[in-house]
Order: sequence, then C-alpha cells, then structure tokens
Amino acid sequence: MPIKTTLLIQSLFLFAGTIFSWSKLFPQFLNFQALYGTVFRFNDLSVPNPFLTACLYGSLAFLAALYWSLRVYQRPQWGSGRALRNFLLFCVVFAGSVFLYEAADYYKLLGAGAVSVSCNPGTPPLETPCFTGMLFFVAAFVASVFSARRLRPL
Repeated sequence: MPIKTTLLIQSLFLFAGTIFSWSKLFPQFLNFQALYGTVFRFNDLSVPNPFLTACLYGSLAFLAALYWSLRVYQRPQWGSGRALRNFLLFCVVFAGSVFLYEAADYYKLLGAGAVSVSCNPGTPPLETPCFTGMLFFVAAFVASVFSARRLRPL
C-alpha cells in the first residue's frame, strides 16, 4: 500500500474521531449553559462542567492529531511521522486510562468520594463516548505504526 494511502487512512480515522468527539462535547456545553447560565461554574454541580471532563481534552487531542496528520500527509517525513505515532500512543493510553477509571467508577470500585471524570456519569463503560474515542485513537495509532515504518529511512 502506498505511503500516501496509509497517511490518508490515518487522517480519515482522526477526522472521524474529531467529528465524533466534538459532536458529543458541544451539546454538553449547551446543556451546562442552559442549566447554570454560565460555563464557568465549577462548584456544587449536579452535571459535570465540560471544562473538567476528559471529553474536552480528548477532543482537543483529536484536533491536534488531525492537524498533525494532515501536515505529515502534505510533507511525509520520518521524524514527524514517528512523533505523531508517539503522540497517538499517548492518546490511546490517556483514553484507556479514562475508560478504566470510568469503568471502576461505574462498578463502584473507587468508593463514595471518587471524583467523576466522565462526560456521562452513570453510563455503562462500553456506551461512553470515551470508549468510542479510544477506538478511533487505536485505529489511528495502528495506521500511524504502518506509516512510520514506511517513512523510515533505509
């Protein structure tokens, strides 16, 4: 498979993940704004502030990775492809950690005083946006592994 095709597939996974993540995050801001009249309230909340959830950081990571991936697509270079692969690995670890924390919170393994980082508290772990986002990051990471191999200098 040509390198441009692999880079395009990687970018498409990241584009889909970006659309998905922002389509889940934007309504959270709207709901929070409608409920509290501001997005800058951080105490005494019945609904988590979107600024304090992992969803915001995952969405920003998707944007950064998509931009980076498109830059690598325009000018394929081994160093930038390898750095993007490492960033995507970090994103997979981040999303996986948040998913495991959400699962532990859902199954009450953390205790009563645990802080929720979930965008949707009380949702079964496999139905959370974080799990789906993690799958997009994993797919983009796998594509980046193949891309970085093909970009490697001989």
